[in-house]
Amino acid sequence: MKKFLLLTLFLYFSAINAQISFEKGYFISNNGTKTACFIKNIDWYNNPVDFKYKIAGDDTDIKTETIATVKEFGVENGATFKRATVKIDQSDNRLENISTTKNPVWKEDTVFLKVLVQGKATLYYYLTKDFARFFYETENIPTEQLVFKEYLMVDDLTGAGTTEENNYFKQQLFNNVKNENTSENEIKRLEYKTESLVKYFLKYNNVDATTIEKTINDKNKGIFHLKASAGVSFTSLTVSGAESSGYQSAKYDNKTQPTFGVEGEYVFPFNKNKWSAFIGLFYQKYEDSKDYGVLYSVNNSQHVEHPSTVKYSGFSLPIGVRHYLFLNQNSKIFVNVAYAVTLGGKFTYESKYVNLDGKAQGNFALGLGYNFKNKISTEIRYNAGKNLAHNYMPFSTDFSSLDLLLSYSIF
Repeated sequence: MKKFLLLTLFLYFSAINAQISFEKGYFISNNGTKTACFIKNIDWYNNPVDFKYKIAGDDTDIKTETIATVKEFGVENGATFKRATVKIDQSDNRLENISTTKNPVWKEDTVFLKVLVQGKATLYYYLTKDFARFFYETENIPTEQLVFKEYLMVDDLTGAGTTEENNYFKQQLFNNVKNENTSENEIKRLEYKTESLVKYFLKYNNVDATTIEKTINDKNKGIFHLKASAGVSFTSLTVSGAESSGYQSAKYDNKTQPTFGVEGEYVFPFNKNKWSAFIGLFYQKYEDSKDYGVLYSVNNSQHVEHPSTVKYSGFSLPIGVRHYLFLNQNSKIFVNVAYAVTLGGKFTYESKYVNLDGKAQGNFALGLGYNFKNKISTEIRYNAGKNLAHNYMPFSTDFSSLDLLLSYSIF
């Protein structure tokens, strides 16, 4: 099974190196020249400082442009980024590091801002590993941050602290981004969140209500799949007892058995739908009999073999995350990692001298697979060893399996 595991990892990382997704796009250089090209679209989560591109789709010459040489770039039907030199609030909003100062902590920097809404008033987004900030500009107002800051207000008498908010961004919008399409009450109700601000800026820019709703839904829409799975499971089992108690390890035969189950998967709406979370329910079974369980006689140290029978059945509930790599429009490979909780797992070990009725623990699982048109997928899944008798000391077991699964998306 270790060889299979190494093979899956090798194939996956080979695919990562082989996959290069370039899409139609453009960039504007410092001198104003607009260049049509193919940009490597990694659906940036944090705002980038550079990007890779090639002039033609079949080029092998891959070049890099940076924030120092490009003032704007974009991917067709994807994100657009504009360079700006702006003041950015560096305040840390995490509760354990929250400031007692209401005012922002400004630092000037040159960054690529992601365009969320473009029009008479443009809304931008900037994200780092530490914080998220929104920016805006109008015909009369140069690009500046919309100010929002959480801070701790401390009572001088009691020393108690309460969390307060600096919502100056609402005043900025009231002063500079308000017209007949918006109202003061709308501004008061705004949250410093993408959906809320995008909806407001679209309305300000006179976008009709139907388009606004579609835009908001498209930005936040994930995908849910329900899959039925079936396949074969290659299982192995070892029962061990501490030598001080007179028992050695008993390795039972490897078995090939059918397996089946269901899985629910939610594909997140960011990073080009490359990440998902899933939960499944799969049936497991194992039975074998063998002359094992060697007993050391206390008096003469004689080895005595005796027949033993093991039986296990139960459900595995894997909960994990999955990452997709797109090969083309219809095909993608994926790797997933999960922790599988055991439900209703019943294990028995019967011999002349020992009878066990064990409870099974959970285990980790790693899988590699291929998906076609979001309908059919195949997967090799390695289920690491788990103890089926953790409530019986000094005995322990090691039950592991390698599953070959074929799944079909019901919806």
